[in-house]
Amino acid sequence: MSAKKEEIKKGGLVDIFDLKNVDIHIGEIVEEGEEEWEPMGPHPMPRIATLRDWDFRLLNRYKPFYAPICDMCCLCTYGKCDLTGNKKGACGIRMDAQQGRIVLLACLVGCSAHCGHGRHLLHDMMKKFGQNVPIDFGPEVDIEAPLTRLVCGIKPKTIGDYDQVFSYIEEQIVQLADALHTGQEGSYMDFESKALHMGMLDSLGKEAADIIQIACYGMPTSLPGGGPDVPLVDVGIGTIDTNKPVIIVIGHNVPPAADIGVYLTENWLDDKVELGGICCTSIDTTRVYTKAKVVSALGRQLRVLRAGIADVVVTDEQCIRADVLERCQRVQAPMTATNDKAMHGLVDRTDDDPDKIVDDLVSGRVPA
Repeated sequence: MSAKKEEIKKGGLVDIFDLKNVDIHIGEIVEEGEEEWEPMGPHPMPRIATLRDWDFRLLNRYKPFYAPICDMCCLCTYGKCDLTGNKKGACGIRMDAQQGRIVLLACLVGCSAHCGHGRHLLHDMMKKFGQNVPIDFGPEVDIEAPLTRLVCGIKPKTIGDYDQVFSYIEEQIVQLADALHTGQEGSYMDFESKALHMGMLDSLGKEAADIIQIACYGMPTSLPGGGPDVPLVDVGIGTIDTNKPVIIVIGHNVPPAADIGVYLTENWLDDKVELGGICCTSIDTTRVYTKAKVVSALGRQLRVLRAGIADVVVTDEQCIRADVLERCQRVQAPMTATNDKAMHGLVDRTDDDPDKIVDDLVSGRVPA
């Protein structure tokens, strides 16, 4: 052993810049006096296999029942494969595992949509308000984030704390999506266990997104005594005053609609323009802009568009008909897409002069 190594071994002091082949890793920095809110559980941020034994206990007691939505597997270039009569596909998969695979795929679509929405929302809110927006819903709310605490072992204090939560969800989504690949998982029980894991992540992502928007927009939470501090909301297509200009927002992500509400209020237009929404955006908009109206749910979106009550349609993400642009063109309602997950083939005008965009829409040179 060299003299320098011997000196370190005995506890001597060495200039850090003299050290070679030494890796120094600094973990999470804990502030002095940080609140010890609860003892850490055994499995913070669980992975795919962490809760597998518990999943199997549930699945053995409450066995999945499959009514196959399709007897074929069409998910890879080996197929199509006929799985009727419990035949094997080209990769060796049987009907029960294929149905479990489809269940996991369906869960993946929903979880990815909600996580993508939450991450997008977090980026927007941090850009708009900064990452230190406090998460404090008042003395009546004892546990502000039950799923975040339970699943991640984190008590979020600012919206910036949710960056690590979404990083965890995103990593797990990638690992679970990998299990869907051809030549991967072959057990229906393991597919179902993975679907349960995906469902947990989905619920966590939805909680995270709602907490972020509540904190940033000051959405109602509670009053002393527990009463909801919310106004009554007008619901239904018949509540829209078509004698006024009508803006219809469609989707799931509230910032574009909230910005419209702020613009109407700041320019004294809130009594002169109707702002209505379809699906989740409409509900969240009423939590920010009290004069907004819930026009319909997703299932009646086509009726609202075909009725031609909208003078302008604004879409963000999720819950949007794939033919929304066609439907808007039929009733000559200019449309604006505000989210990169649903661009509908439109030209990106983000950096263009707003007056030029408005002129193009009003003149009819472009439909959207």
